[in-house]
Amino acid sequence: MKNEALQAVIDNNNRFVTGHDQAYFQGHMTAQHPRVTLVACCDSRCQAHVIEPDPIDKVFTVETIGNQMASAQGSVDYGILHLHTPVLLILGHTDCGAIKAFMKGYDKENEAVKRELDFLKPPLKTQVDPKVDFGQELLRNIQKNVDYQVQTALVRYQTLVSEGKLMVVGAIYDFTNTLGKGFGRVAVTNINGIKDLEAIRNLSQGIDLEQSLVRVNLD
Repeated sequence: MKNEALQAVIDNNNRFVTGHDQAYFQGHMTAQHPRVTLVACCDSRCQAHVIEPDPIDKVFTVETIGNQMASAQGSVDYGILHLHTPVLLILGHTDCGAIKAFMKGYDKENEAVKRELDFLKPPLKTQVDPKVDFGQELLRNIQKNVDYQVQTALVRYQTLVSEGKLMVVGAIYDFTNTLGKGFGRVAVTNINGIKDLEAIRNLSQGIDLEQSLVRVNLD
């Protein structure tokens, strides 16, 4: 299995090299120019190409357990403060293993994993009620975590947001179509802390968000 996996890496890179000449690399040989800092979960099912078919030099990607910033804050700061991306996208996703692990208890994980999952304690303080549907509670907790990360970013980068230089967007990558907008849809649920759909529409005039706007009920 490991030989086949490595061979796939080599073969895929060979195809990439064959399909891209020097001109493709010329613009980013000595500097990077991303337009989005993406904080995503390290889940293998959630990848940058769902928002950009070719993310090279376009998306500065930070992947952590549970798409949270605290364990990789320096990387997020680099995207915002050094690369000056105008958008910070916090991207949760359906069927998130990190959130499920937190909800079910993770005492048996090793110390490194537990340390990262501990960063989810602020947004996910409540214990899971056994009488509540687990799937519904999972979705609510995914949204709560996204909202918390957005709020944390708004505080940290308050000056940039107030000056109109940065937009903080919270979204859920829905590859299970749980939200009913289509398999693989990136559902926008929060922009600069605003979660009311009509208010988001007013804030984002000139951007066609209609297929992507979703309100997750947290009650």
